[in-house]
Amino acid sequence: MRVKKLRDLMEKEALDYVILSPGSNTFYLTGFFEEQMERPLFLIISKDDEFFLAPKLYEEQLEKTKIATISYEDGENPYSKLTLKTGSSIGVDDQLWSVFLIQIINNFKPSKIIEASKMLRKLRAIKDEQEISTMKEGIKIAEKSFLQFLDYVTEGIPECKLANILEEKFIENGADGYSFKTILTSGPNTSMPHLRCTDRKINRNEPIIVDFGVKYKNYSTDTTRVVSIGNVSEDVKKVYEIVKEAQISAENGEENMTAMKIDSLAREKITMAGYGKFFIHRTGHGIGIDVHEDPYISQDNLERVTNGMIFTVEPGIYVPGKFGIRIEDMVFMEKRGKPLNSLEKNIFIV
Repeated sequence: MRVKKLRDLMEKEALDYVILSPGSNTFYLTGFFEEQMERPLFLIISKDDEFFLAPKLYEEQLEKTKIATISYEDGENPYSKLTLKTGSSIGVDDQLWSVFLIQIINNFKPSKIIEASKMLRKLRAIKDEQEISTMKEGIKIAEKSFLQFLDYVTEGIPECKLANILEEKFIENGADGYSFKTILTSGPNTSMPHLRCTDRKINRNEPIIVDFGVKYKNYSTDTTRVVSIGNVSEDVKKVYEIVKEAQISAENGEENMTAMKIDSLAREKITMAGYGKFFIHRTGHGIGIDVHEDPYISQDNLERVTNGMIFTVEPGIYVPGKFGIRIEDMVFMEKRGKPLNSLEKNIFIV
């Protein structure tokens, strides 16, 4: 069914072939997941056929996909095994290594090359029931791990050591691993949204941002909560309430709103409170196999957010050199946004 939908888009684009490398798009279409290595491994889809070109050592793995495989041995020229029409129009994966694309161009001299990922992003943005179920299970694992991890939040422990403990909990609770390297910062470090962690030691009465996600059955989660040992300052509490109000407002966006409009639901709350210049990133992003997918909930995105999309809502305020606050949940769009997370939105005091 997914391949058929891709073929429909290929017809609109007048494409003869789509060539995908191992990764998210190939997994979406076939269930096969592998990393790209120095030997060419492609999924090739034409108007009436699909097959893998792969090193012989992958033959047995690929049998499970029920898709034909053209294999080659070390020492053979893999491109000589292909019968692609010279001068054809092709779409290529944006993850396809340039060394392979150069060989495709030199061997088959395509008349047109476009980004196939643009088509696949449209398909992948709408989640089916199986994808939604898998992601909900991933969220349960992530949240269970986070709640267990709170027992380890103690004064004097370095940020990175604490982040490693959380990632260990992911594995213990059944995740494949993390969907991105955990962001765990404390005190003034929290004003830098994408600082992962440092050797800074956790102190009492300061905000600790924990931005975490698991990989479960090749699908991603992404959640952010704020933790503190003891109470935080009144300034932090004030900013926290502003961010929470902004986050809840954007979560309640309605089906067919533009991504830009949903972004504005959060951004306007923060701007009206006088902190607009301290909200320095988009409100959220789609999530699925990759942790960042369509739709991007940003100020310049006129794409409509439709039924079946899953995206994050994660507004933040970051005061340089002082502190930052971010709250993030994953939202499923039906007629109105429905948060998939069950963690409370208040600061976790330990």
